[in-house]
Amino acid sequence: MKPWKTLESHQTFKDKFLSVRTDRCERDDGHIVPTYHVLEFTDWVTLIPVTDQGNVVLIREYRHAAGVVLTSLPGGVMDPGETDAEAAGRRELQEETGYTPRAMIHVGTCFPNPATQDNRLHYYLATGCTKTHAQALDPNEEIEVVEMPYEAFLAYEDLEVQHGLHAAALFYTERFFGKHPDKRPATRKQP
Repeated sequence: MKPWKTLESHQTFKDKFLSVRTDRCERDDGHIVPTYHVLEFTDWVTLIPVTDQGNVVLIREYRHAAGVVLTSLPGGVMDPGETDAEAAGRRELQEETGYTPRAMIHVGTCFPNPATQDNRLHYYLATGCTKTHAQALDPNEEIEVVEMPYEAFLAYEDLEVQHGLHAAALFYTERFFGKHPDKRPATRKQP
């Protein structure tokens, strides 16, 4: 199997957040794919922020496309031209939660949806997180910050609404803890 040959390509939509490219392609067997839409995004960063007490710092936010309030991990898009995913992650964590990590550990990178998107998602375990600032939210953001024991968040299937890319964050984080058990947050006894 070989990559398709792009015969034509043109931008069909573009704004500050999203670009749509429409390609006409040819497969190796000669079949023509007349219209293939590609969503072009900058890379994304998702944080798994953990405090020294073993809590994960989470956000609650309304997600309009699904029409749900989601308890999730902080993160966001890298600005156009931004190439340092760790720095973008630190910025997003501080803006959304007001927390600052002592250390950032890259635990994985994936394509969020390689069938239709061209960007990558970088995951960072942010350790030693402490509240250092007030939130600095974008005008369209309304975010509540909550802490939860990491072990409770690990039971992700118990959350009413789940985000597939955040489930992947737990996969990468658990793989990291499997290789570095000394870095796993201490289990806290529930009252």
